[in-house]
Amino acid sequence: MPRPIFRRRKYIIQKGLQFRYIGLVFGLALIASIVTGWTVFATGWHFLGEKLASVYPQGRLVYVLRATNLALLRNLLLISPLIFILGLLFSHRIAGPVYRISKTLEEIIKGNLGLKIKLREGDELVDLADMINRLTESFNNTVVIDKDIAIKIEKDLEEIKKLLAGQPCDYAKIELLVNSIHAKSKELSSSFSKWTVA
Repeated sequence: MPRPIFRRRKYIIQKGLQFRYIGLVFGLALIASIVTGWTVFATGWHFLGEKLASVYPQGRLVYVLRATNLALLRNLLLISPLIFILGLLFSHRIAGPVYRISKTLEEIIKGNLGLKIKLREGDELVDLADMINRLTESFNNTVVIDKDIAIKIEKDLEEIKKLLAGQPCDYAKIELLVNSIHAKSKELSSSFSKWTVA
């Protein structure tokens, strides 16, 4: 089934979740950059330092070393906003569905079983949303069937009341209605038995 196409206009939906995610992405990218930079830098300068020490004066090597350090730091600072923006965009694909799922679950808790969780194409947690939709649909179907049984039981009870109020009493018909109520009660019990409760 194709996903509905809609866009969220707000990119920071769940601040705590998104900023933790961005922090994690940013931290991992920073650690990877530092480890990679340090490995390349330390290894390269170890070998180059030995080779260039005989060619360049000591002051020139220090200048090249400082310029390289500044270039690495500048590039790291320039790429940081890009990492933040990418982290925000990716976190939005998680935070948006979490927000949508939690809002829908709040409505389901209030008794609205007709809701479906609709996510954007490319969002994460689609499998979870589909599973919740199937659960809600199953519960909705059970409630519809059980309500219908309850209405039938009420009608039978009203009929029994009428029969008992009339003179002479038709005990055979009352017995039929009681048996009907008993059968419907078993049907309700069977319906409830598929749900495990605490």
